[in-house]
This record gives sequence, structure tokens and C-alpha cells, in this order.
Amino acid sequence: MKNENIVSGVRWQIFVEGLSVTTRIGLHPHEHEKPQAVELDIELSYRTGGSGQHDDDAASVIDYDHYCSVVTAFLQDKPHTRLLETLASEVASLSFREFPMLDEIRVAIHKPKIRHNTARLGVASSWNRWSYETLLLQQPLESSVAA
Repeated sequence: MKNENIVSGVRWQIFVEGLSVTTRIGLHPHEHEKPQAVELDIELSYRTGGSGQHDDDAASVIDYDHYCSVVTAFLQDKPHTRLLETLASEVASLSFREFPMLDEIRVAIHKPKIRHNTARLGVASSWNRWSYETLLLQQPLESSVAA
């Protein structure tokens, strides 16, 4: 009997919870005046070619610290975006482009404490490599970040 992990590689999932970044976002006129805080919850899914045991090669994994730095720099440097949905799509596109081993991503972006009686409001969506290549790749990013 074949070991499925050895044949297909191991599926890894990285989660980033509560990444706080200041960016230019929003529809309302007062939101155009200055950057505001957003929080991101991101789940990244990818496969490695190995068995997952004794794999100590940093090049075979997504470096989550580097990933957070890339996303943070992108969001801090980009021009104003009107919709959280657009921003989530751009984060997904950036992620697939900068991290070729990425298979799937779920991006949730929240605006903390922007409405009375709420902790945060936001959007979430998921993409796989196919949806990136057929849908998201069609949408140009407003700016890019060097990895």
C-alpha cells in the first residue's frame, strides 16, 4: 500500500490571524482623508514534494514572516482603494504571484470598530490557483511589491 503523503506531498496550511496594517480604503469622503487600520485573517494552503518528516529545507515552504512583510508593504504603499472586496482580491493576486507554490488562499479583511456596537466589519473570500489564473489574473494590481 502506497503512503499518500509520499506520493502526492504533504498539504500544509499557514494561518495569519489579525495582521494589522494601515492602508487607504473606503467609499466615504472621510475615508479618503488618511489611511486607516485594517486587520487581515489569511489562510494559505500549499503542498510540498516531501513526506513532511525530516523536511528542514526553508526553500520548500512558504516563509510566513516574509509573507506578512510582503502583504504589509503592499497595503501600506498602494493608492486608495474603494472596496474591501477589491483589496481582498488584490491580496490574493499578490499572494499567488509572489508565492508560486500556493494552491489556495482565504482572505478576510476587517475594519475594526468602524460602526457603533460592532467589534469589526469586513469581507472574506477564497480562491484556488485555477480561479487566480482564470479570474484574478485578468485584473491588474494597482501597485506591485518586490519580494
